[in-house]
Amino acid sequence: MPSKSKHTKESYDWLNDPFDEKKAAKEREQAHLSSSSKVLMGVGCVVVVVIVVVLAFLLLGSLAFAG
Repeated sequence: MPSKSKHTKESYDWLNDPFDEKKAAKEREQAHLSSSSKVLMGVGCVVVVVIVVVLAFLLLGSLAFAG
């Protein structure tokens, strides 16, 4: 039985401590920021597509009235 205890101490990764609350909070904050930036990027792309479609309709409409 002591060998099992010794094995868990040796296999425990002290540099990547899963119980490090400060590190976990930092990782959660980074994940939140990256998801927020993805949402903003998606919204920006949708806005650009809507603007391009509206401008295309306006251009086609002005050409129809010009001819």
